[in-house]
Amino acid sequence: MQELITIPKMPEKLAARLTTATQKKLRNIVDDINNISKAVLSDNCDDGAAVANRECQIQVKTENQTPYPGISRLTPSLYLCGAAAVVPAHLDKLGVSCVVNVAPELPDTPLSSVSNPLYLRINAQDRAGVNLAAYFDEVADLIEEVRLSGGCSLVHCVAGVSRSASLCLAYLIKYGGMSLREAYLHVQSIRPQVRPNSGFFLQLRQYEQEMRGSCSVEMVYFASLDKEIPDILEPEYRAMEDFYQRYRSSLKKR
Repeated sequence: MQELITIPKMPEKLAARLTTATQKKLRNIVDDINNISKAVLSDNCDDGAAVANRECQIQVKTENQTPYPGISRLTPSLYLCGAAAVVPAHLDKLGVSCVVNVAPELPDTPLSSVSNPLYLRINAQDRAGVNLAAYFDEVADLIEEVRLSGGCSLVHCVAGVSRSASLCLAYLIKYGGMSLREAYLHVQSIRPQVRPNSGFFLQLRQYEQEMRGSCSVEMVYFASLDKEIPDILEPEYRAMEDFYQRYRSSLKKR
């Protein structure tokens, strides 16, 4: 099965500034995402044609794909990606006029000297206890301001999975007319590997409550983790659990 995400060749300046440890961490993240995503896709497709139209099946929207690996087009004016996919020449061709970097552990994003885009750096680690919600309005308002001015925004973190995805979800809740459930399914249909960490999902639920007066995603108890998780993620968690059980079993047989 083809990898869902890959690490494109980095610009020389960015590659030179990344430590070996950081590059290894990025590779491990990508490998983990691909392994888990493959398990989810495999488990969700095992029942054949009878489940062909289930909501949990991932259909990649071809009209939202870009010619540049790793960059996902969520709306006509919003792109999401990981740091390795950020190439100034590509951003110029996509018409990106604003870049939001949510990866304080990485160097500044390489920006085009031609288009000279707006640049916002958010200091937020990918940990459940981090208050990412403090930036929801700031980033959402900036993305909308750029859209109204005829521009496009790109949001990235390390892998384009948790932090940057959460900020894009907040934007879709506030300005896209979507519930959290609708926004998540929309983004996941375009970029299957997205999965905000548990703390960010709780913050997004609270944000939806504030913006829309209700919550479209319920929290359910997941025994293996002995904690509550968003119901929309339950199929993925169960697939992950099954994947790791199979992986551990295969190790014992070696």
